[in-house]
Amino acid sequence: MDMIKIVYITEKGKNIARKIEDILKYYRYSSSTCHLKDLQIEGVEKGFIFIMAVGIVIRKCIDKIKNDKTRDPFVIVVDENGEYIIPLLSNHLGGGNYFSRLLEGELGGKAVLTTATDTNNKVGIDELSRMYFLETPKKKDILRINRKVLEEKVDLYLPRNWKVIDRRIENTYNVHYHNRDYIVVDDIILPKKYVVVGLGCRKGIETWKVYWTVKKALYIRNIPPWRVDGFATIDIKERENGILESVRKFKGKLYTFTKKEIMKIYKIRNDLEKSPFVFKSLGVYGVSEPVSILGVSKLRGENIDPRDVVLILKKFKNNGVTVSIGAG
Repeated sequence: MDMIKIVYITEKGKNIARKIEDILKYYRYSSSTCHLKDLQIEGVEKGFIFIMAVGIVIRKCIDKIKNDKTRDPFVIVVDENGEYIIPLLSNHLGGGNYFSRLLEGELGGKAVLTTATDTNNKVGIDELSRMYFLETPKKKDILRINRKVLEEKVDLYLPRNWKVIDRRIENTYNVHYHNRDYIVVDDIILPKKYVVVGLGCRKGIETWKVYWTVKKALYIRNIPPWRVDGFATIDIKERENGILESVRKFKGKLYTFTKKEIMKIYKIRNDLEKSPFVFKSLGVYGVSEPVSILGVSKLRGENIDPRDVVLILKKFKNNGVTVSIGAG
């Protein structure tokens, strides 16, 4: 569920679609572009961006897309001049508002947000869970807490080493800190997802190349460095100075995995990139993607199947370094 489909009707809309495709490509999101008559809704998309009138989307597409508030892909409508970006569906959990703001900054248009918390400069519990990479709240808790924050400030407890990452949070909550590794919103406990950065690199890589590639990877997924729970690589790279020094700079912990463990991941997941060159050099098809999955599995213990770990950033290559980010 990582494909974003961009849909247009006119030639003018097609030009905007191409611009949006380039923006998403820069931020390492998979996307495809098609005419409305060729659109196929498969039910596994991350989101849809329509360059057309809102009415067309509502009449022709929305009933085929919407299903469950906590799992729906986002739906965004953009006018043919790229001036207005309007999220319609799955604005918080699905990232509709996030992608609208992203397009706003890159297209130079204006994101038109209509969700009650956003129009009142508040952060709902569902948006909070997306920002901090937390387990998804129950639907009934989303409705109850979001109604409550519109009327009053609610108590929010963050782990002591976490930070307030949006000014609106302080406008919404009475922020406290505790020595636990989960968030508490009013009377709701939200466990964190574990975020692991997988690393691969050529032999003798310079530290600055690893460090700045990780920095860029975290930036394009909007993840603050302190939110990373661990780093991972293949065991034959455990003494690679560029990796060791970069992990130290991030004040993180490095986990290493064997070829056998990595190849097991390739046997149970068919969504990972395979490189014949890497296989010839190291005896595995890749490093950064499978080790990020293994890192999450290790931190979660028996509580997660490796098939359920989400690759929030697939293999990102830069200056002889590969970075992937897993969460679960």
